[in-house]
Amino acid sequence: MSDRVYPMWTILKQFIWRWRGVLVTAPSIAGGLLILRFAGALQLLELAALDQMFRLRHFEPADPRIVLVTVDESDIKQLGRWPMSDAVLAQLILSIKQQQPRVIGLDIFRDLPVEPGHQDLINVFISTPNLIGIEKVIQTAQGEVIQAPPALKRRDQVSAIDLLLDIDGTIRRSLLYLSNKDGRAIATLGAQLAFVYLRGEGIELETIDSSQGQFRLGRAAFTSLRSNDGGYVGVDAGGYQILSNFPKFLNDFHTISMTDVLRGRIPKNLMRDRIVLIGLTAESIEDKFFISYTTDLIAAPPGVAVHALLTSQLLSAALEGRPLLSVWPEPLEWLWIIFWSAIGAVIGRISRSPRQTAFRVVLLGIVLLGSAYGLFLAGWWIIIIPPLLALAASAITSSSYLLWDNLKEYARTLEQRVEERTLKLEQEIAERKQAEATLSQQKQLLQAIVEHIPVMITLYDAEGEIEFVNHQFEQTLGWSTADLHHIDLIAECCFNSEQQQILDHMLAATGTWSDLKIRTKDERVVNTAWANIRLPNGMNVGIGQDISDRKRAEAASILEERNRMAREIHDTLAQAFTGILLHVGAATEIMTRKAEAAQAHLETVDELARTGLAEARRSVAALRPKLLEEGDLFSALKHLVNQMKSSTKTQITCQIMGGVYALPPDVENNLLRIGQEALTNAIKYAQATEIWVELVYEETQCLLRVKDDGQGFEVDQVYLTKGFGLLGMSERVDQIGAELIIHSQPAQGTEIIVVVNRE
Repeated sequence: MSDRVYPMWTILKQFIWRWRGVLVTAPSIAGGLLILRFAGALQLLELAALDQMFRLRHFEPADPRIVLVTVDESDIKQLGRWPMSDAVLAQLILSIKQQQPRVIGLDIFRDLPVEPGHQDLINVFISTPNLIGIEKVIQTAQGEVIQAPPALKRRDQVSAIDLLLDIDGTIRRSLLYLSNKDGRAIATLGAQLAFVYLRGEGIELETIDSSQGQFRLGRAAFTSLRSNDGGYVGVDAGGYQILSNFPKFLNDFHTISMTDVLRGRIPKNLMRDRIVLIGLTAESIEDKFFISYTTDLIAAPPGVAVHALLTSQLLSAALEGRPLLSVWPEPLEWLWIIFWSAIGAVIGRISRSPRQTAFRVVLLGIVLLGSAYGLFLAGWWIIIIPPLLALAASAITSSSYLLWDNLKEYARTLEQRVEERTLKLEQEIAERKQAEATLSQQKQLLQAIVEHIPVMITLYDAEGEIEFVNHQFEQTLGWSTADLHHIDLIAECCFNSEQQQILDHMLAATGTWSDLKIRTKDERVVNTAWANIRLPNGMNVGIGQDISDRKRAEAASILEERNRMAREIHDTLAQAFTGILLHVGAATEIMTRKAEAAQAHLETVDELARTGLAEARRSVAALRPKLLEEGDLFSALKHLVNQMKSSTKTQITCQIMGGVYALPPDVENNLLRIGQEALTNAIKYAQATEIWVELVYEETQCLLRVKDDGQGFEVDQVYLTKGFGLLGMSERVDQIGAELIIHSQPAQGTEIIVVVNRE
């Protein structure tokens, strides 16, 4: 048993420790707000919130059971005096009686006679059993009360005119009954008119619980307001009070002026079986009151309209079941505040950021306000301000508490990390010093290598500013770093035709090698090879070699080869042709004398000629073009195109298609010469502005296509004359067993195609 209790207690302690912020925040905030509520500090805010809910309520049609007879400024001007005489008032009541209203409420004081016509007025009072007069029961600021007309008081046709004002001067509570100075209960004007009207409908007051002040009137059950109900704190709950739940009319009550009534301008049956209130609306009387719907003094209703609103509220509740405003018991309101305080504390605890906390508080605040408004429409007034403040304050406090805990934890973690980082920085500093020492040694070693490496090295930026040249550069060319500031100076050391070439080559930094002739500081010419490389940091490195010895060796080798070829031609072709001449001469001398001997000489000539032809072909193959010796056919064509582009404005494009394969040397030699001849003709004679050279390697054959946009010609006419260029092309095509195709028209350009079988 104890083994089970201890784990549960441990879990409970962990839970309490984890949620300690919520468990402390929620009751603390709720308790503080309850204290503020009991002190009345939130009462005005709560009443303002109630007014706002009234203003948001939808409009209702005006109550047709009530008609107002008003005395405004124009009526007073018609009378020429105020107060009106008893005779005028008597005539007004008599005119209304003719419409047969169910009850008449007189919201005009008549405690003193106003001659003339006082006796006439008394007679009207006595003869009108459904007329209700008024008196002021609650003392004024000067300690005075206003008595009802004696004739009406003796007949018990008197009601109280008193209205209840909150501390901000707004009417939110309604009196149904109060006690006069004699201790007798007297109904207020609005309530009395409703009771009389409902009596005609067969509805009487029914007591439910007299000790709790509960009674029933038709479909409505009434409970007397207490001092701390709803948003009120310590309010005077004397008499029988209810919360005002006045309807919000789209239009005012049906109103007719006193002048119209006296002159008989009353619509037929306007007042029949209805409640008629006679009251003042003149601005000079200052009988206006603020209610929950009122936003300014201009829109404030007069007293007679306020009494009519109470009457309408009671009638709608008794006859139609329109809800009255009810409130929760105080303990339930306390739990309501504590609930929202707990919700706010939990939000602050589980939210990951202040923004998330604010979003959730706003969202739940909207839920709270929406719920309160929905209950208000159903007839319940629940407090809004304390729970709303509890939600926000608890969320902020809980979030701050959690933030404080996180900050303390972060501070501890940060302190630990700082110590770890300090140790790591010390280690990094030691490693950095060691790395710097190693780097310094490597730098010195690299400097020594760069200075003594047997190649020329230059270091320059992307703009061409030279930063460094090594010792080999100074030794070979004689120029130092101080002599050279920009690569333009190196370019100026080259021949004029190569200056732009070296400048472009160095700035492009493609890493390819280029042979250049450079003048040294002492005016010598040095053959060099240069490659320029771009480094990741944007700097460029130029690497150069002195290839003078290699060039001299190449020249000597070429000269030796040419001498060898000359000797070989002399020893073969020259000897062969010399023998041919000798035998031709001998054959000529003896041809006339001995034909058989001449035939022997001719056969020898034939053999020598064939031997010389073979030797000539072998020599020609040995003297194959240099371009084909150094590369393939496309490279040779590309080099040829580049040479022609440098000496003409014609746009020349050279491209290759298909997989490259080797052709016999004599085939490649003839294709190169045909391409050279076609380019020369297109530039020199056709005056082309654009030429396209294509070398197409197909599986079974190779095609050389040269096309231009020049003047063109008639192919048939040129073939008849066999122009020199076309003749040479035809001969070369015949030598390699290829096919020559020519497409051309005047002013439409020329296309020359050579098709060679791969075999």
